[in-house]
Amino acid sequence: MIGTYPFIPRAWANKSTTKITDSNTIGTIYRSINGLPGENISKVVELMGGIGSIIGPDDVVVIKPNVQWWNQGVPNLAAFARFVDLIMDRPGGFTGEVILAENCHRGKKPWNSAGWSHKFDRNSDLDNIRNFIDLSEHLKKKYAERFTTHHLINVSVGGKRVFGPADGQGYVYCDGSGGVPLIKFDNGVQGDGFRSVIMTYPIIKSDRGTVIDFKNGIWEKGGYTRQPLRFINFAALNHHSTYCGATSVIKNYLGISDLSGGPDPNNGGMLTEKYYNFHSFPFNKWAPGPQPGMIGAEIGMFLNTIRRADLNITTAEWIGMSSRTDPPVVKMKTVLACTDPVALDYHSTKYVLYPNSGISFHDPDSPGSPMYQYLKACADHGGGEFDERKVALKSYDFKTGRMQSDDELVVIGEKEWGRNPKAILKYLVLLYGGAFL
Repeated sequence: MIGTYPFIPRAWANKSTTKITDSNTIGTIYRSINGLPGENISKVVELMGGIGSIIGPDDVVVIKPNVQWWNQGVPNLAAFARFVDLIMDRPGGFTGEVILAENCHRGKKPWNSAGWSHKFDRNSDLDNIRNFIDLSEHLKKKYAERFTTHHLINVSVGGKRVFGPADGQGYVYCDGSGGVPLIKFDNGVQGDGFRSVIMTYPIIKSDRGTVIDFKNGIWEKGGYTRQPLRFINFAALNHHSTYCGATSVIKNYLGISDLSGGPDPNNGGMLTEKYYNFHSFPFNKWAPGPQPGMIGAEIGMFLNTIRRADLNITTAEWIGMSSRTDPPVVKMKTVLACTDPVALDYHSTKYVLYPNSGISFHDPDSPGSPMYQYLKACADHGGGEFDERKVALKSYDFKTGRMQSDDELVVIGEKEWGRNPKAILKYLVLLYGGAFL
């Protein structure tokens, strides 16, 4: 069932849709709309100055998609493939390698579940490729040892805890033991609601034999080399929950961290005896935690102490208005990129997701929404820029064949409602009952 959006939320109808930009901006969002997925990602890279301005000739490039779900819950497969092609075909040559690395937190054999193996109903746009395993095999066949797929595994289900690259592949816990520095963060709450979290990060070995310390760089023969390591945060855009709002580039960092112990702080949820993991620290399983915005705050610290992406990319070919896998969905035909994750998530929720969903939890300007709370907290802890006036926009529209202006920011897509009454009812409850949930 496909149709136009029949519900016009009063909160959105009263919003200004013209962006005011300061004369002295500190960053730029690059956006392309209404093209095919490969066209949109190519145009975004072109607007940034070409792939040579992003990736060097011998870089090791780690690309992290979110593959915990499928359909609209993952980045568009055609856009992902085109981005890898752009790197491999870089003008001037490319002798480096690309590593697809992801922890979807689906047990010891994640490749048998989630977006790796589930057959997509939408969001592939490639012939005979229906999930991330198909895409990985396609890219491996095409690029051989220059391309690697690496599954990050939580220590609690069979992954290895390590203290550095000399120990092999696994997760480093920054708890101050084994020569690893203590890098912790707490929520500032007094009493029973107090929680503390530590940073964790992976050690990866590519099919070429390259050892990658995610925090410190490329390791070889007992020391770190000068070979550049680039990190690309490659996300989707969807409704997540009433306690988290939307999921995109900032929340994608949870797929780098070890989430051993599970999501419930009252039943496991611990990495060590003293420290929670990145999910159980800010939330009470599937509900808000004791202090709003803490997922943004902890990731802000991660960006400043471990590693921040050289580029964040959001593919919004499809977005889920109330689910990451099922209708109601919207075909948006949009790709966005920015070096600043806060600015990108703010823009994509304000001008892409929220105008189409109308759900108050997706509003990054409302102090009561989880989007506002965690984006603001991430910015306050050095993760990026929350004030959109300080961020410029370069946006191209394939439909009109020209660049867009600041009064053309809102992207409205084609809605597909599906035929599941419960799914549509869920959306309507979120839409009209959001103020009371």
